[in-house]
Amino acid sequence: MDYDPVAEFYALQYARYTDDLEFYARLARDYGGPVLELGAGTGRVTRAVARSGVEVVALEPSGAMRELGRQHTEGLPVEWLEGDMRALDLGRRFPLIIAPFNAFMHLYTLEEQDQALRGIADHLGPGGRLAFDLYNPAHIGPPEVLRWEGSYEGGLEVFIRQEHLPAIQALLTHYYLDRTDAKGVVRRQTFTLTQRYFTRYELERWLRSYGFDYRLKGGFHGEKLDADSLHFCVTAWRR
Repeated sequence: MDYDPVAEFYALQYARYTDDLEFYARLARDYGGPVLELGAGTGRVTRAVARSGVEVVALEPSGAMRELGRQHTEGLPVEWLEGDMRALDLGRRFPLIIAPFNAFMHLYTLEEQDQALRGIADHLGPGGRLAFDLYNPAHIGPPEVLRWEGSYEGGLEVFIRQEHLPAIQALLTHYYLDRTDAKGVVRRQTFTLTQRYFTRYELERWLRSYGFDYRLKGGFHGEKLDADSLHFCVTAWRR
C-alpha cells in the first residue's frame, strides 16, 4: 500500500496511541542501540525509543511518512532510511530489531514473510532480540462493518468500512476522508489498507522455521496470552 497520500492523516489518527511505547523503549534500554525499526511510519514508536537515549535506524518505504517522521524526531538520535523489510541489505547487525504496530501484517504472501524473516536473521547481532506485536485475529468482528471514525483538525471527517476475507486471512479497511474547505465544499479522498493476519500457531511455526526461540505474550506488560488478548506480543532470539 502507498501511504504517501494519507501520511498526515495516519499521524493524526494514531498520535494518542501509547499502549506499546514503554514495551519497545524498555527493550531498547535493555539491549542497547542502534535499534533497527521496520516500518517506522511517522515516528511514533521511533520517538519514544530515541527519547530513552538509544539510537534508532528507522526504515520506512513511504517518502511522505519518512518526512513526517524526520520532523517528529528532530534533534533525536534517529537515522531515517528508505527501505523495505522484504529486502534488507544494510551491511550491519543490530542488538535489537523491532516491527511495531502490526508492521508484519504488510507481508502478504509466504514468500514475503520468508524474505523478511531471513533478512532479519541476517541483521541480528549475537545475543540480539527481535520484538514485534500483531493483532490477535480472535477479535475480528463481523464480515463487514461501517463506522464513524471522528473529526480531525482542518475540517476532516473520517468514515471507515472494514471487510474480513477469511479465505486469505485478510482485513481490508476502506477509509473515506471528507474535507470541507472554507467555502463549504466537501471533497472526498478514499484509500484502502490491506492487512494479512497471522494465527497463533502459524506465527510460531514461522519463527521456528528460521531458528528462532521466542516468548509469546498477550499484552505489552507480560500478560498471559488467552482468549481475551488483543495482541500477540513477541520477543524472539536466534538459537
